[in-house]
Amino acid sequence: MDFLNTLIDLRPVVDLGVRTMGLYKFEGKMPKIHPGAYVSPRASLIGDIEIGDGTSVWEFAVVRADMNKIRIGKNTSIQDNCTVHCTFLNPTIIGDLVTAGHNSVIHACEIGNQVVVGIGAIVLTGVKVGDGSVIGAGAVVTENTQIPPNSLVLGIPGKVIKEVPPDMHESFKTDAELYVELGKRHKRESDRSKPTK
Repeated sequence: MDFLNTLIDLRPVVDLGVRTMGLYKFEGKMPKIHPGAYVSPRASLIGDIEIGDGTSVWEFAVVRADMNKIRIGKNTSIQDNCTVHCTFLNPTIIGDLVTAGHNSVIHACEIGNQVVVGIGAIVLTGVKVGDGSVIGAGAVVTENTQIPPNSLVLGIPGKVIKEVPPDMHESFKTDAELYVELGKRHKRESDRSKPTK
């Protein structure tokens, strides 16, 4: 057990004795969370992670940067049970206003701005997803696939079906903005739950 403790410090960040977020140091690197972001206390964030303003990480999501870095932009939602990981050769970069739907997997890839990764979708190592694209629920985007901007991707393996129509863009942008507001509400609630001095 001593050997493991030299690799990873499993003690969460605490505030006045209350676990506020599941943030864990790995080999000296602690996740950096913008003060305007919300991270559920039931999520786990490990290692070399940076998360931007307005972003939210929800219940039981795991973001594990123990092999490389993970960067998540502004106003992005990493929803319940998502897994975000990297490899020694591939970091994971997620842009602004991204929605990573419940149970999705984002692995060692690059996700552009205003992208939707649908519920249960899997985006594998080396993939690059262009801005404004939608990866449909349950789709599997195979390794090293390049997805052009504004593409609707469906199926296993994921294939570009058509361009994302403007009304779908607007709908998903509204959903992303609602999650920004919901994250703020959860953050306020958790701040109220902290004990006072």
